[in-house]
Amino acid sequence: MNSLETSGNHVISAVDELVRVLSPTSDLDWNLPTPSLDWTQAQTAIHTMRACLEYSYQVVGKNMETYQPILFEKKEGATPADFLPMIATAGRVLQRVVETSSLNDRAWHSYGISDPVGFAAMGVVEVTVHTYDLAKGFGVDFVPPKELADFAIERLFRDTVEFPSVSESDSGNLLLWCAGRIELKNSPQREGWKWDGRVR
Repeated sequence: MNSLETSGNHVISAVDELVRVLSPTSDLDWNLPTPSLDWTQAQTAIHTMRACLEYSYQVVGKNMETYQPILFEKKEGATPADFLPMIATAGRVLQRVVETSSLNDRAWHSYGISDPVGFAAMGVVEVTVHTYDLAKGFGVDFVPPKELADFAIERLFRDTVEFPSVSESDSGNLLLWCAGRIELKNSPQREGWKWDGRVR
């Protein structure tokens, strides 16, 4: 598999994991606030879907100055049971876009001009970190799987900050620390965090 295929498949793994973890919550109240965010659980879910589609638009549109101009609206009558397949479908759109793109493609992002692999990694961060947020809101424990965390950390966070010393098996918590969600060892929870999407 080349890196485009592998990167796209990481997005699929991330959305499938989100569906697995959150399926038992689909009959709960998604109008509750998401911990540490200014959104409800429903709004966090919609944001996660939007991120995957917006990254897809960037890769296809190759806009080098800003985000592609797109608008999403919540459909009337949408229920929590609709949120999870919505995110899974958006992730599959991003996967197919990445897999059929070129490694030479570039597009703008506020955290640096990036390539399809970078946008796939951004999708993995959005999905896995918001899976953590949503799960926490429902009292469910979740840590991103090691393979997905390793991919996202290596592509987006390496060389952006000095990492706490953790075991190789603890990369899921390292990703959550990178994304400002948790304290890790003697390193406080990060504020004002961001990744570096540039090709390097």
